[in-house]
Amino acid sequence: MCQDKVLIETIGYIKKEATLSTVENNIIPNTFVLESLHPFPGYHGENLPEKSRPRSLFLIISKGPSFKDIARITKKIKKDFKYDFNASVGNIFFKTTSYDCIRIKYLESFTFLPELQALFQNEGVKFAKQKLLNSRGLIIINKSFYIEELQESIYNDLEENSKFYIELPVDLKWDDFKEFTASIKNNIDNSNFAAAQGVFYRKHGIIEVVRLYICKGERDKLEIIQKMYIEHIKKKYK
Repeated sequence: MCQDKVLIETIGYIKKEATLSTVENNIIPNTFVLESLHPFPGYHGENLPEKSRPRSLFLIISKGPSFKDIARITKKIKKDFKYDFNASVGNIFFKTTSYDCIRIKYLESFTFLPELQALFQNEGVKFAKQKLLNSRGLIIINKSFYIEELQESIYNDLEENSKFYIELPVDLKWDDFKEFTASIKNNIDNSNFAAAQGVFYRKHGIIEVVRLYICKGERDKLEIIQKMYIEHIKKKYK
């Protein structure tokens, strides 16, 4: 008997570290835009974004609109902007400062960016003034998810096939998450994956997840990695 697919549309957030660099060209002059040159650190396989295309762009804003505000503005902009893009609101934390941002994905060319910025400006979004920066930061992005439950507590992202999510029983402290991830990478046969923390908001409560970026042909690693995280949790969170 064929089991029906369980498709889920929800919201939540993703938390990860990445090295960010200032974008100096193809922007509205004196606006602050950052790019993540390696959006999935630790992963070196196929299905990475093309180097010639913008990866994750972060429009730094001087006053942070809400997730709801950006969703409404984005819906309006998409009627006038003829190129594909996705926009989510978030925060970036460096050692001495933090910024509100709009994260832009799926833009095919940097040349489209000034027009997109102008449309956001027309909707009242104010951009911060440019700063030259090349540093590692902690990124938290509030976003929507469209996922399929492959089996209990394991999900596949239906918008990006190389992204998967595994449930964890507790909310890990960030330093513990990094420690556990490094240990798992050192003790698994194929460590070619990138990991980020995340949360899904569901009717019955928050679901703590790890987002894994791996080759789709290596889905068998998901249960193994999940079990390794849980083993670390049992040892430290007694």
